Amino acid sequence: MSLFQYILILLVPLLAANLYAAVAEANWLMQATQLIFVPGLAGIYIKLKKNMGLNAILFFLFFFLAQISGFIFNTNNLSLFAFFFYIIAYFGLSREALKNTQMEPASKTILVYFFLLIAVNTYLLFTHVLELKRYMSSELEFGIYIAYYGVLLVMGIISLIYYLNSYSKKAIYFVTLVLTFIFSDVFRDSAHFYMKDSAILITGNLLWYTGLIFSLLFFLTPERKLRLLNLL
Repeated sequence: MSLFQYILILLVPLLAANLYAAVAEANWLMQATQLIFVPGLAGIYIKLKKNMGLNAILFFLFFFLAQISGFIFNTNNLSLFAFFFYIIAYFGLSREALKNTQMEPASKTILVYFFLLIAVNTYLLFTHVLELKRYMSSELEFGIYIAYYGVLLVMGIISLIYYLNSYSKKAIYFVTLVLTFIFSDVFRDSAHFYMKDSAILITGNLLWYTGLIFSLLFFLTPERKLRLLNLL
């Protein structure tokens, strides 16, 4: 079978159950479908790649542990355990993106474009996190969310650097998965805390599945040696 067929067989039943769970407010079912999807994608990766690289192991293993943490504690809130697991998972993604890079000075045009995008994204995420503060039960919980979105912002910076140096298919996959993870978290947090709407939650879940699929494509796609822009 082809990669597309493997993904389709795994995705369709789990996504259907997930969408039903979002509408029916069956939180345990929604989390269970996501819990199954992660090792399913890891299995597809092993099937097609034969041997699993360290970065892929870090990502799939710790992303799976983050889902287990949410399922065991039966909560949509970001716990300290889940935060720790996500950090390691995203480290694996970032390491895969930067492992074949070298420094090179950037032009002024690219620098302006780069910092403008970073400023816009920082403002939007900062606004979202401030909105969440009113619904946090403690300063520790709010601090976890600040740190988590800070990590996502760093991932966004890495993805832009990577894309501006490569323009390859692998770089496009990386930019896409980072953006979908960011928007997925924003939509799902919004639906959970201050915009309780099943349509928003469903959108966040669809983006979550999309991000994981692009993560699989990212790890399966080879890359030539890149040059990393020197933005310092």
